[in-house]
Parts: sequence; C-alpha cells; structure tokens
Amino acid sequence: MLCDLLFEVSNEDRLGILKVLSDRALNVTNLAKELDLTNQECSRHVSRLGEVGLTWKDPEGLNHLTFYGEIVLRLLPGLEFVSRQREYFTTHTLSALPTEHVGRMGELSGSTYIDDVMVVFHNIERVINEAEEYIWRLTDRILITSLDELEGAVQRGVEVRHLEPKNMVYPPNWSGPGPILAEASVKGKFINRLVESADVFIAMSEKEVAAVSFPEEDGRFDYLGFSSTDKDTHEWCKDVFECFWSMSEKKTE
Repeated sequence: MLCDLLFEVSNEDRLGILKVLSDRALNVTNLAKELDLTNQECSRHVSRLGEVGLTWKDPEGLNHLTFYGEIVLRLLPGLEFVSRQREYFTTHTLSALPTEHVGRMGELSGSTYIDDVMVVFHNIERVINEAEEYIWRLTDRILITSLDELEGAVQRGVEVRHLEPKNMVYPPNWSGPGPILAEASVKGKFINRLVESADVFIAMSEKEVAAVSFPEEDGRFDYLGFSSTDKDTHEWCKDVFECFWSMSEKKTE
C-alpha cells in the first residue's frame, strides 16, 4: 500500500493535481488548463489518484481531495523539504532529534539554506542587535564574536535564554561571561541552563530564526544551516528549543 502511494505521488503532474485540488474542486478540463496538460493526460492522472483513494468525483464532474488525500498532502512537505536539501541531509543527522519534530520538518520549507559559516555568524549578530523581546540560543560552543551583541541586548532589556551541553567546549583562558551578563543573570535577564547534549544548533529572536543547524555524523557542528523570517520555521524552532528547555537543569557556576 505504501509503495503504491509513493509511486502515485512521485509523479510531478499527479502531485500538482493534488495541490490544486487542495484549494478548490475542478473538473478535468479546468485541471488540465491549470497544469498545462492535455485533457487525456489529466483524465488518466485523475483516474489513478481516484483508484488509490486520494481523490473523488462528485455528480457534477468536479474532482475533490478525499480526507485521506488531505492527510497525505499535509505529510508530504517534510519529504519535499529534505529531498530539496538532500545534499545537506546526506552529511547532517537528525537521529537525536525527537520524532515529533522530525515529522514536522516540512515547516522549514520557508527557510533559506546558508552555506557560508561567516554569513551564519554575521546573521546571528544582526538578529541579536535587532531583538526587542528575547534571544534564545541552543549551542555547543561559546560564540565569542557575539558577546558584545548579547551584552547590548540585555542592556536594552532583552531576555536571553542560553542552553548549553554539560560537556560544553569553552575557549582557552575563558573566565566567564563578564560583569554585564553576570548582572543580567542575577536579574533573570540572562538565563543559562544545561542539557545533556546539543543535538541541534538554534539562534533566534522573537522576529526571526538567525540559524538552525544540525550535527554531522560525529556529533559536531559545522554551523551551516537554515535561516528564516517565515512563521512556520519560527514556530518549529521555538517548539524544539522549548522541548530542550523543559529537559534542562540549572547551571551552577
């Protein structure tokens, strides 16, 4: 059954028909015009979709998605996203990410892939500078280049939540975050907590996702990944961060 379903939706024209029908019911003639197909081609595709239960035709000849078809179409964006970014996901793993979030990967479809780590870090600094409400970071390393921006943010009244793994790698001669962030910590504006491991890298504000990156096979990050102002991407990253936050514990200096 699954192989039959995957075979039918693997066809670009049939997938296009499903997407059009998700907006409105159409007869074969109008479907064909919408997708630049011949009536004969369109009729054949619609017939196949009907045979596997994805569509149905009413007495007026209008084609509709079945409830099953609606469910299938809602599940496909995740596969579309990872297939579009297959080169990235060939070398980056989601194995430690909760299954519920992997199943929602389609929500990252509105993000942009950034393949330059310097652009990623610059983007993080910019987002910190523009934040007005909060900055959330889940990271395996202290990003020295963004400390000044974080200090400026807490001085503006921005709340910072910082998640780091228990085996955090600190820079040589690291002596702590400095007096500004230390004072913000006392006031509850800079909250630093620990997780068992950083299985995803996230840097975001209330406005946008500066970066979301996934580890390579050895568990390390190259910090290449995705950024977005898209609300679905933002919601996905927010939910993932809150999931890790709920499992975190207080850091004691």
